[in-house]
Amino acid sequence: MERLAPSPWALTARIRTASAEDSRGRADAQIAWLRDYAGRRVNSLLIDERRCIPPYIALDFGNAGLFGLLIEEEYGGQALRFADIARVLEQLAAIDVGLGTWHLTSVFPGTRALSAWGTPELKAGWLTGLASGRLLGAYGQTEPETGSDFTRITTRARPAPHGWTLSGHKYWVGNGSWASVATILCRLVDEQDAPARLVAFAVPLDVPGVRFGEEHLSLGLRGMVQSGLTFDTVALDRSLLLGEGEGIQVAVDSMAMTRFALAAAALGATRRVLQLALRFSTRRTLAGRRLCERTVTREALGEMCAYTAIGESLVYGLAEQLDQGRPVALESVTAAKVMTSEWLGQAADRLLQLLGGRGYDEANPAARLYRDVRVYRIFEGATEALLDFLGTRALTQPERIAALIADEQVAARLAEALAAGPATDHDRQRALAGPALAWAFAVAAVRARPPSGPHAAAVAEARFAQALRDVRSGGGPRTVAVMPPEELTSTVAAYSDRIGDLEQSLPGERTVLDPLLGVVPRA
Repeated sequence: MERLAPSPWALTARIRTASAEDSRGRADAQIAWLRDYAGRRVNSLLIDERRCIPPYIALDFGNAGLFGLLIEEEYGGQALRFADIARVLEQLAAIDVGLGTWHLTSVFPGTRALSAWGTPELKAGWLTGLASGRLLGAYGQTEPETGSDFTRITTRARPAPHGWTLSGHKYWVGNGSWASVATILCRLVDEQDAPARLVAFAVPLDVPGVRFGEEHLSLGLRGMVQSGLTFDTVALDRSLLLGEGEGIQVAVDSMAMTRFALAAAALGATRRVLQLALRFSTRRTLAGRRLCERTVTREALGEMCAYTAIGESLVYGLAEQLDQGRPVALESVTAAKVMTSEWLGQAADRLLQLLGGRGYDEANPAARLYRDVRVYRIFEGATEALLDFLGTRALTQPERIAALIADEQVAARLAEALAAGPATDHDRQRALAGPALAWAFAVAAVRARPPSGPHAAAVAEARFAQALRDVRSGGGPRTVAVMPPEELTSTVAAYSDRIGDLEQSLPGERTVLDPLLGVVPRA
């Protein structure tokens, strides 16, 4: 039975999933296939150096059904339950963070909007190809002046006899120049060109007026194509409208589901980092002792193991809610994404530091992991922005937030701390309330789904208690003065006297076509 989201800020599965037994069996088969395949057919170093995922990998992933995780069976999809999807995403990210992130980008923002919000006509036309991997999907929200804040989107859809025309520009589009169809968020405007509500369209990328932009040379995830898309009065018929015109629901659902996917992938990647760290620390000696025997090493790795266990409670608790048809709040998914991505970043940094000079060697996986996971703290909302969002919700909607936390005692402790906190500046309040709410979700998840061993629960409780103390005290005395904007500007401007203010102008590679070889524009 299809389950509909009751509000824009709550999400549900929305598609008919396979039975628990079928879903689990399919996920087990895909995980077994991936483990065998990765050892024989994946070379992460070459993917990174060549900045390209080999076409055979995309084809093989499609044949294995990996692009159909969120697509119903009638369209050739796997229709997996979310707990099983999370297991597959963990495995992929453990094999290669770049490959795993490309895959989840192809599936969650890439196919989710069409499978969850498309009309029957639209689903019949696209989902079979997307499920098989013969077609790839993309999602366009980010623009030069806005990222996760979709309220500032400037791309426009104007009424036309056939439906609408689309004009605007998107960038940082995963699969942008590889995809056949893209979900594009834009503003609907009236005949006077005044912006109205947010809408989403499934835009075929082979139609007149679509121009592919340059590919971004990203720090990590180098095999994954991320590029711009420009729309010059692209004609769109009415069948391409998603969510019956409720673009905010499509946007929130896509962002939240992708955050869930990133949290699951972060878990798998963190487990891989810890595998490598333990392997090295048991073999490397310093002053006659193995690194794993040193207290500082065991403390660091033990803390990351605890965070991984807490993350598992968070992610799989959310998956259980979705699989049971219960609505999941945007705030709880956001907290899971923030926590797991930050922990993954810490783990990758500690691995690099543990390996010393070996970690700085690109032949070893630590350097690539360090670069690849860095985007997780930015992708689908930077940590600071998401914590600000959580802090705002905690301070302005305390009763609703208390109802979302699945543990009355935890909710009461958070509410008491928020009420007792000093009336500091609003930015400071939100910055402290955000982590407190995130840890409240984490402690509640650990209590609901206790991890093995007491260590993780103790760590979660200790971090939550510290976050509550920070809220009550206002964060303690500031260790760094907060400069007025004018003083900050003048201070940094003075640095040019010491280091200059240069901009390199030596030309690099020539990439523009010789004008004598190009098409002559028609008059």
